[in-house]
Amino acid sequence: MLTLWGVATLVFLLFTLVPGDPAQMMLGKRDDPQALAAVRAKYGLDQPTGVQYVRYLKRISPIGFDEGTLFKVPDFGESYQRQGQRVTALIGQTFPNTALLAFSAILFALLVGGFLGAFVAYRSGTGLDRFLVAFSSIGMSLPSFFTAVLFAWVFAFLLGPWTGLNLTGSLYAVDDYTGERYLQLKNLILPALTLGVRPIGVVLQLMRNSVIEIGKKDFVRTARAKGLPEFKVFWKHILPVASNPIITTISGWFASLLAGAVFVEIIFGWNGMGKLLVEALNTRDLPITMGCVLVISAIFVVLTTLVDVLYAVLDPRIRAELF
Repeated sequence: MLTLWGVATLVFLLFTLVPGDPAQMMLGKRDDPQALAAVRAKYGLDQPTGVQYVRYLKRISPIGFDEGTLFKVPDFGESYQRQGQRVTALIGQTFPNTALLAFSAILFALLVGGFLGAFVAYRSGTGLDRFLVAFSSIGMSLPSFFTAVLFAWVFAFLLGPWTGLNLTGSLYAVDDYTGERYLQLKNLILPALTLGVRPIGVVLQLMRNSVIEIGKKDFVRTARAKGLPEFKVFWKHILPVASNPIITTISGWFASLLAGAVFVEIIFGWNGMGKLLVEALNTRDLPITMGCVLVISAIFVVLTTLVDVLYAVLDPRIRAELF
């Protein structure tokens, strides 16, 4: 709760200190003092900064003493630019798309990076090992926006006739004549691959180093001495312990991908929360910005807490220390 309060306070202060008038941006080029005063009064922008801050904290707080209940659903208010639309509804429409994109990228990174990392760990020191480690380092250094442009150009433009992939597109497409929405899963491929490139390199190197290190432990040597097949040694003894650093990294990467999907969603036209956040920043739409940032922060806090629980589930040494 303290972390979320700090995030809400920081973003609120940034919007307050940055020059510009949200009410004037809502009116556009109209220069009507009465209309400007009415907009400021409607959204409470005519109140002192301290009063606006306290009112906003009350709305986003899950504690609802003023409403006669202990807990309530946080209210992010109404969008400044999208008249009549609640921020909660806008996030509810776009967040599933961003979550699907981030989850697909993480799943892709885990499967590919985990398999390659374990594969080269048993071939440590070979040419293939050195090549994949160097290649993963290059992948980790590539910014998402550069990878997005590169993938879009290669797979959707140059190889588009063979891949059948679109340069832009979201999860659902709308028929211009009937207005019917239909699923377009192929539009998920390029954004997910783009987001998954950097975590693949991280997972590969972590898995490789962990498997090599854990493979030298006494309990692994004991398992091999008992005559267990190497596959069972890896699956039952090495993998659960070697997964700890990967779980920590992936939990952080998932939250980072929710935020980092901003560039990817803009380039590929993916209708997600990152795209919504960019549009809100461009128009100084404080309620949408605060809502998106707080949702991402809450997910990060929850994932960090769950990691501690998973540690105890996967690693017998940690269970022994706790109990």
